[in-house]
Amino acid sequence: MRKLIIRSGILLVFITTLALQSYSQITVSKVENNNIGSTISGFYYSLPQTVLKIDIAYEKLQSIKGPLSDYTNEFLGEMDYITSGKVEYNPMEVSVTSIQDPDPNQLYFVQFPAERTKDAKPNSFILSDMGGILAYNTEVSDNLNTSNIRSDQTIIFKEGETNFPYMSQYNKQKKIDTVVRTINIDTITINRFLFNTTWVDKNARDKANDAAVQIEKIRESRYNLISGYQEVNYGSSIIYMDQQLQEMENKYLELFLGKTIRTIEKRTIYFIPNKNNKSEELMKFTDGSSVVIRLVPDNTSNKISNNNGPLTNSMYYRVPSSADITISSNNINLFTGRLVINQFGHISSAPLENTKLQFDYKSGNLINISRD
Repeated sequence: MRKLIIRSGILLVFITTLALQSYSQITVSKVENNNIGSTISGFYYSLPQTVLKIDIAYEKLQSIKGPLSDYTNEFLGEMDYITSGKVEYNPMEVSVTSIQDPDPNQLYFVQFPAERTKDAKPNSFILSDMGGILAYNTEVSDNLNTSNIRSDQTIIFKEGETNFPYMSQYNKQKKIDTVVRTINIDTITINRFLFNTTWVDKNARDKANDAAVQIEKIRESRYNLISGYQEVNYGSSIIYMDQQLQEMENKYLELFLGKTIRTIEKRTIYFIPNKNNKSEELMKFTDGSSVVIRLVPDNTSNKISNNNGPLTNSMYYRVPSSADITISSNNINLFTGRLVINQFGHISSAPLENTKLQFDYKSGNLINISRD
């Protein structure tokens, strides 16, 4: 009888202990398919994922056909000129930096216990401004910067204009028609000449002829200037005048030969690496060329098995992994480097009971743990 009483007492103490423990248990569950009820007391936190901010600077070469190119051989005798418009792109430089965003696939709910015992220790959680976990039952540094600043900047360097200003000239020309009127008086025949003057639009050939004449006049003026024909000592200003004449001549030549516009542009792309897709096209140019990124993750964290089920008095964190990154275009490497890619890592858990935890806001990894 005495043994039965002792056993009953031990069982009662054990049940009471379990009940008290169940009152103070914290449950952490992964949020999937609306599996968290709206009436449950708790809060959400997420693990960070790595986003690659990729700045690509590329050269754009735009070849523009001249409006008078069909008459280039006839008026200038030139065979080398642009016969059709085209655009070419040449990637020049790529820079990559990593920033962090909340991972929508790693969202967790921390459920507080329904009841707490009087002597239960208080629990404190510190979250970042992105909703990531920073610390449990401990403090973090005040100067910890957890914000990500995104700045998109497009730099455009451009040489020349896409239009042809010297094509905008007076578009009318005189057309004189001679009308011969015959007057017969007795045996005398008189031819009376009448001149009818009208204004008509110039066709492309007329415009080409005018442009060729202007080129000839400019070249003659340059010859007279540098040969001293005018016998005027212009001093150093002769260099400036010659440069202006050369610029005028080049403008008229562009009407026949065409022009090439060189532009350097910069584009910013935010790329989220995916475990299931190690290679992806970042940019596709109109000339058919493209910029491709390739990622080769290491196998360091593959030895760790992922946790998915609900945890009791434990918290999920991520063990990050690194990857070799290559960005290339037309089989030419523009960037090679190695960066930490959070989502390539594995999910593990840390105990909450009698512990103080601190997490890295960039990776979600556990960086400090102490146990009472």
